[in-house]
Amino acid sequence: MSANHNFIEHTADIAFDVSADSLEELFLESARAWRIAAIGDISGKALTNLTINLTANNMEELLVNFLNELNFYLLNKKWLVIIFNNLIIDKTNFLLSANVSGFQIDDSVEIKEEIKSVTYHQMNIKKADDKFTTRVVFDI
Repeated sequence: MSANHNFIEHTADIAFDVSADSLEELFLESARAWRIAAIGDISGKALTNLTINLTANNMEELLVNFLNELNFYLLNKKWLVIIFNNLIIDKTNFLLSANVSGFQIDDSVEIKEEIKSVTYHQMNIKKADDKFTTRVVFDI
């Protein structure tokens, strides 16, 4: 498994480039970058489980929907996803299913940036040299 993300300068938003060996790793690395951008220290919390099922019309929309779903749980349900036990992407039908673990947040969890939305701006999932890459931009 070889995936990474690199935050980049972006006016009034947060952006990062991500690359990975598979689409699943690209989605997971994007989720890690989202969590790093949004949340401070997270340790010692009791975990609960949840299943996320999403559909889309294309792979970029599926990634945007996935990250926006994580962000919705954080900001509206006060529940933070921290572990992805299983993430499956149907590349033909643009379906995502993930079993995740997380916890209810309280005032001890620092929200570093309130991300309003994940955008389509500059997002274009490509495969080149056996790597999947894209840029992700968060509207803050």
